[in-house]
Amino acid sequence: MNLIRNKLITTSLAVGASVISFGVLSQPASAVNVTFVKEGGNPPDGWTNLNWTLEGRAGKEPGDWEFATKEDDGNPIEQLEWEWQNQEEVPWTLEWDGNTVSFNIQDQTISYYQATPPATSFDGFYLWTRTTTSDGKVAPGTKMFLEVDAVNGIDIDPVSSSAIAPEPDGQNITKNYFFSDTQISTLSGIATMSWSDGAPNPNLAAARSLVGLKIEGFSTSSTPVPEPLTLLGSATALGFGALFKRQYSKQHKSG
Repeated sequence: MNLIRNKLITTSLAVGASVISFGVLSQPASAVNVTFVKEGGNPPDGWTNLNWTLEGRAGKEPGDWEFATKEDDGNPIEQLEWEWQNQEEVPWTLEWDGNTVSFNIQDQTISYYQATPPATSFDGFYLWTRTTTSDGKVAPGTKMFLEVDAVNGIDIDPVSSSAIAPEPDGQNITKNYFFSDTQISTLSGIATMSWSDGAPNPNLAAARSLVGLKIEGFSTSSTPVPEPLTLLGSATALGFGALFKRQYSKQHKSG
């Protein structure tokens, strides 16, 4: 009977390993769901600011920054220059490794390092845009648009923020909070500044923060969802455990 029992154990383990291996090979990339939480105001209850800000603006060409990393919206840490073109979609990527936030446009990268950040998990963020009408610098209808279209390299249904300079005078600010059901290591998207034909180019007119954008990261109080592969492995183990228990019981009774 020991021989029969050993064969049963060997067969069950082999089949279980085969099914688990199949699950690994056939497991598709996990989908990422990013949902809108709220507009404006303070962060939702339970959210912890990761103490960094990525800011973009019109700047002042040449010799003035258009993008900068900051400590919680403070003074610039690192900065880069960018020559905005009307209606150009500017691809960007933001990375977070638990200590350092990095921002990249084409071959330019800026970053900010924290030895002891308030939290290391990253699953919430806001997208902020502003346009302010100003004679000679920002014409009504000038628009700043900021979009996220991928998380961790996986395409998502795009989420965004946009602001259009009002007429005749005034300011438009949009601040949208979003939650990701997957821990974030990278955000990717586009930024676009646009203005009407004949209107001033805010960058050349030194509009600076009259036209701008911001991204801030947060750690939320949500409970992580188990990965599908973990569930598959647990279900497979439980299934074969039950199978072995039934077979062993039958053999024991017949013996």
